[in-house]
Amino acid sequence: MIKGIIKVILVIFIVFSFNACEDKSSQESKSQEIVYIATLPMPEWDEVGGKKIWDAYKNWHDAKHDPIPATQIGYAYANKLQDYEKALQWFEYSNSMKPTADNSAYACYVLQEMKQYDKAIKWCNDSIIQESNKEALFMLGTVYYDVEQYNKAIEYYKLSANKGFTDALTNIGYIYEEKLKDYKEAEQWYLKAVKEKSYKGFHGLSYLYYSKLNDNVKSSAYAIALIGTKYSQRSVLKILQKERKIPNETIKKGYELQLTSDEFPIKYKGNLGL
Repeated sequence: MIKGIIKVILVIFIVFSFNACEDKSSQESKSQEIVYIATLPMPEWDEVGGKKIWDAYKNWHDAKHDPIPATQIGYAYANKLQDYEKALQWFEYSNSMKPTADNSAYACYVLQEMKQYDKAIKWCNDSIIQESNKEALFMLGTVYYDVEQYNKAIEYYKLSANKGFTDALTNIGYIYEEKLKDYKEAEQWYLKAVKEKSYKGFHGLSYLYYSKLNDNVKSSAYAIALIGTKYSQRSVLKILQKERKIPNETIKKGYELQLTSDEFPIKYKGNLGL
C-alpha cells in the first residue's frame, strides 16, 4: 500500500470537457460560423512529434481558428509524449483565441510538472476565476503543497473536497500526518475519506494507526476491509504479518472490528485463514 500525496490526472476530465465543448461548438455552428482570431503565433508544424500524436495533430489546420483542436493537441503532447513545453505552447495559443477554465487548468498542470510554480498558480487561479471546478481547486492545492505552503494547500483542498473531490480529503489527512504532525487531525480527515468509500482513506488510516498512533488492531481492520476490492487477501496479510510484524491474534481482532463497527462502509466477510 503506497502512501503519499495524490496528484490529479485529467484523462477522464478532459474527455468530458472536450465532448462538452464540441457539443456546444456544433450547436453554435448551426446558427452561425464562429471564427476565432489568435493573438499569439501558431506553434510551428512538428513533423516528428506530430506523427506520434496524429489522432490530435491531424487537426492542425483546424486549430488555426478553433481553440478546441488546439487544446487537444496540447493535451496530446502532455499526456502521450510528456513534452510539457510544446503542450504549454499550444495551451497558450488556444487561450489567446478563447480563454477557458479547462484550458487554464491544463496549463496549470503542465507548469506544475515543469516546476514553474508561480506561473502554475497564476493559471490555476485563472481557471478558478472562470469556473470554480473541483479539479482546478485540487491542482492549486497540489501546487501549494509542492512549494511547501501547507496551510494554503489545505485551504484549496477543502474547497475541492466541498465540491465532491474525495482525493482532496486524503491529501489533507496526509499533510496533517506527515508535514504538520497533527495526528488526531489527520485521523479525522482520513475518516471523512473513508465515509466516502475512498480506498486511499483506508490506506491512510491503516498506516497512521500503525506508524503514529500505535493501534495495530485498527491498523489491521482498515487494511483487512479492503480485501476483495482491488487487493487480495495474500497481499494484505503480507503487509500486516511480514512488513508490520503484527501478531495473528491482533489481526483477528482487527478482522472482527471491521465486521462489527459502523465506521467501516466497506467490509471483508471472508475467511482470513489464520
